[in-house]
Formats: sequence, structure tokens, C-alpha cells
Amino acid sequence: MLKRLTFLTLIVSLASACEPLCRHAISQVFADRYIPVIHLAVNDLHESLNTNLYNVSIPTKLLNLVPEKVLQDGIRNTVEDGLDDFTMQTTGDILEEGIYQTIFSGDEPFKGDCNNPKRLDRKKPNEGEEWTREECAKMDYRCGNPPSICHFLDLIKERIVVYLRGHLMEQTMFGSGLLFQNLAPNMKQSIHSDIINYGAGSLLTDPDVMAYVNTIISNTIRTLDEWSHTTVQDICTKPEDQIVCDGWDEVVIPEILRWP
Repeated sequence: MLKRLTFLTLIVSLASACEPLCRHAISQVFADRYIPVIHLAVNDLHESLNTNLYNVSIPTKLLNLVPEKVLQDGIRNTVEDGLDDFTMQTTGDILEEGIYQTIFSGDEPFKGDCNNPKRLDRKKPNEGEEWTREECAKMDYRCGNPPSICHFLDLIKERIVVYLRGHLMEQTMFGSGLLFQNLAPNMKQSIHSDIINYGAGSLLTDPDVMAYVNTIISNTIRTLDEWSHTTVQDICTKPEDQIVCDGWDEVVIPEILRWP
């Protein structure tokens, strides 16, 4: 009897083992759609940094020892490397996991019994079959099956945008945000390294040079703050955003409904 119960438990476990897989697969479907949204936001940040960093006046005493191009190239490389690293991390597993939590955890998650009240005539498709658009239309309350996710697609997109805004804003936080860490300290390090490499280490404590470095850093921090309160908060609100934010329903719906 014990062996039979153990066998039945194994069968049930195998039958439900797809649930996390399906959830993560659906989360990845959405993540793939929002990668271009993040790219657009980061491109805006790149342009703002270009405007606010490369026009800072460099002290003459520094230019007498270190070529302007060297200093500017160091800043440019720091910006590009920092944004590339940020983009790679933000559009990877972190994005899928964040969307997973947004859909299937937290407030009013898409999980739980989909048969009370009953809306559909089957608990899941037979092997080799998929959910239908009709079932998507009928599944009008939040629960854990793909038709429910399909039915509330607009709500899920709104939740994901809210998540993205919050996540990107966190990355600009002074001291702890990844964007801050990738840019502000590395900007200072880049300038200091160029000064030392050109044998001008004595200028590291020069008031004018220190003021120049501090201006670069403060402009970086101010640009991050402005970006987080403008571009980030406006994600998916402008008319030109509609293609990347809303123009893909017919791509994701079949991907959602193919999962049991």
C-alpha cells in the first residue's frame, strides 16, 4: 500500500511539474517583448550623458599635461561600458524573474484554482492541443492557467510597466544602484588613471582639477536622477512607444496559449 501511495505521489508530482516551467516560459515571452523598451530608455540616458559630460570645461593646467582626447575618450568608454553592462544585466535573468514575480506573486497573483467558478469545459488541453482564443475570452477571473493570463493581457502589461519603472529607478540610487556604481565611481577612476598615466599625479589634489572631477561626477548623478524621473516614468506613455509596448499582442497570445 505504501509503495502504491508513493507511486501515485510521483505521478501527481510529474503531472504538476510543468507548472513552474510554464510560468517561467510565459514570463520569458513577456521579457523578450520588453527588452526593446529598456534599450530605448538606455539610449535616452546615453544621449543625456553625452550632453552633460563632454561639455564640462577642463582646466588648462590639466590640458597642458593630459590630452583632451584622452580624457574625453576615458569618459566615453566609461559611459559605454557601464551602460552595456547595465543593459546586459537588466535584460537577462533579472528581467524574466522580475516579470515572473509581477505576474505570479505579490498582490492578486495569477495562480490558484481556475475551476471555481467554472468557466471552461476542460482543466487543460489534451496532449498535442493548445488553449483556444474562445477559452481566453471566457476565462474572466484571475487564476493560474494560460487563458486567464491571455484574458487579462492588458492588465499584465500595465503591471510589467510599473515593475520596469520601479526597477530602473532603483538602479539610479546613490551608492547602491547598478547604474550609479557603473558610472560615477568609474568616471572618477578613469580621469585619475589618465592623470597618473601621463605623469601628472601631483594634479590629483589641485583644487581646479578636483573641481573638474567633482563636476563630472555631480553631472552624472544629476543626469541619472533626471532620467529616472522623466524617461523612466514616461515608459510606454508616448505615442512613439506604442509599437514596442503594445504592438505585439498577436505574437505573445499564441505563445501563452500553447502552454498547458
